Amino acid sequence: MTQQRFFPMTWMFCAIAATGFVLGCGGEGPVPETGQTDSESGHDHPHPHDEEEGGGHSHGVGPHGGTVADWGGGEYHVEFTVDHPKQSATVYVLGDDQKTATPVDLQEILVTINQPEFQVTLTPAPLKGEPPDKASRFTGTHEKLGIVREFSGMISGQIDGTPYSGTFAEEAHDHQHGHAHGEDDALVWKDTPKTHEGLRIILGHHGKHIHAGEELEPAVSITRDGKDVGDIQVFNSLLSSDGNAVLAQEVATVFEPETDDEIAHYAQGGLQIPAGARQVLVRFRIVPNGGEEVVYDLPIQLE
Repeated sequence: MTQQRFFPMTWMFCAIAATGFVLGCGGEGPVPETGQTDSESGHDHPHPHDEEEGGGHSHGVGPHGGTVADWGGGEYHVEFTVDHPKQSATVYVLGDDQKTATPVDLQEILVTINQPEFQVTLTPAPLKGEPPDKASRFTGTHEKLGIVREFSGMISGQIDGTPYSGTFAEEAHDHQHGHAHGEDDALVWKDTPKTHEGLRIILGHHGKHIHAGEELEPAVSITRDGKDVGDIQVFNSLLSSDGNAVLAQEVATVFEPETDDEIAHYAQGGLQIPAGARQVLVRFRIVPNGGEEVVYDLPIQLE
């Protein structure tokens, strides 16, 4: 039986104002309200690159493992990185080779994220040996940076009176967010829809055949008024069938936008099932933006 518990959670939000210029910023179980059914075809999860007028777009992976955007038609490049646990973002200013740290006289960089919509101001954090009045590294924090997902948006700043801006879009990396579905990795919805604070929540997992000794990938569909909600923190862990023993520690999931093959959902929080197990519980901990968290337990019978 599914268990439900509620925990109070207080969230604080900060609004960061931008000045100076305008910024662009068939499976089993119930079918989610989008009307889409499970897909059994394999695919990769693309992350769209939003291209804004007047700004450069993403240019691959930078020297710090982040996403690089063009600034000024190749004169500069900026690399966006994020540390989800620390709720922080770092932008590195690079030269035309997209590799060399390039200190600039810049008071702040503004990062505008598209989904969920928010802005964060980054201030200079010079690397060792850089001039005191210049920096190639800029850092800032925002609680929504703690959401584990691929961000996209715009990076803007002004150097010597000249405004620069460029769009970026993170993509899944194999070491962190990599995700590809095989032919036996279809979305399977296992439980009836839940409702919590106006959200419609459906629990399930990837793969029709779940075995002991393998990795289980839980999945959650969350919508509000028929629209996907992508700014919620979702965690899952693995427990024994009686709920008393933790078999796999809690991990964060990643929001995956809708594709041609699958509806939008939270996933990529893989849990290793111990060998010899016959039944397990997946515990989902869902933390709405500014609301009370809720916990659901979903029993999984192993084959």
